Amino acid sequence: MNCVEREVERLYLWIRAVACRMACDESDGEDLAHDTIVKALTNARRFDGTKDIKPWLMAIMSNTFKSRRRRCGLVSFCPLHEVWSVCGREDPASAEAFRSLLSLIRTMSSKDVKMRSLLLYAEGYDYVEIAARTGANVGTVKSRIYYARKRLKSLLES
Repeated sequence: MNCVEREVERLYLWIRAVACRMACDESDGEDLAHDTIVKALTNARRFDGTKDIKPWLMAIMSNTFKSRRRRCGLVSFCPLHEVWSVCGREDPASAEAFRSLLSLIRTMSSKDVKMRSLLLYAEGYDYVEIAARTGANVGTVKSRIYYARKRLKSLLES
């Protein structure tokens, strides 16, 4: 067990308490604490063992929290094959709205690599699979999807 693992184990209750306060909801706080711990353990080699670990953990938690909040304001997608469970087969208005939105995304994706990445994401592919299909790196794919969702949201609001 390395020093980060020992410290995370020792500070687990503190991490959880801070995450629950930050998220204002115990369930979301649990998720935030879990994500913080996973990121800390994954990036343990980046931690300078001569320094206090709490500020490093707080930075990870804060950045994770901010990323989640940004995502909440974006248009969310589920894989296209699951969409009928979301809008329902019996609701013609929802089904028509979905078909119109999908048509808009498909039209835009033929001209825009960001929208093409978004369409692949909506079809259920993850970032790594989209990166492999488009020849871009994963960070570029995440960025493309972020900006395409933002653009789509602004189009839907206008």
